Formats: sequence, structure tokens, C-alpha cells
Amino acid sequence: DGAVLSNLIIDKSLNGINLTADTTDYNTATQIQVNLTDPSNKIFSKVDIISIVCQSTGGSYPCTANFRAQFNAKNQFLFVNQGAKP
Repeated sequence: DGAVLSNLIIDKSLNGINLTADTTDYNTATQIQVNLTDPSNKIFSKVDIISIVCQSTGGSYPCTANFRAQFNAKNQFLFVNQGAKP
């Protein structure tokens, strides 16, 4: 809630993705990182916050957050982990 995905780049060579999200505030941006690293999701093993920039533009989503997420090596359903065993 309070965030929209604005960009997604899949980088097979880094075994992960780069995400950009626009958010309503700084706390929402940091919550994205918490949600993505939740071990029960079994999607990402690590998510780094690259940057969070908030501007007082008066728009609905004044903050832009950039993340780098590394896929969980045991996720057998990802194309970058073809043949991986759980």
C-alpha cells in the first residue's frame, strides 16, 4: 500500500533484479525492502536499498526508491536458476 512499481530490470548475470518504486513516503520505501526480504516469500535472498529520494512536489508519490534484489539460489522456478533443487 502506498507504492507503485515504476521500473524493473532483470539481470541474469547478477542473478537478480533492479527495482524502482515510487512511494508516498520514506517509511513506505523502506517497507518494500522488508517485504521483499521476508524469508517466507522464498524469492529473494538479499535486497539492498540503493537510494531513496523524496521531494516535496505535492504529487501522490513524492519518493523514488531504487533496490537491487538477489534471487534465492534455492528457488527452482526462476529462469536464472534452471535446474536448482529446493
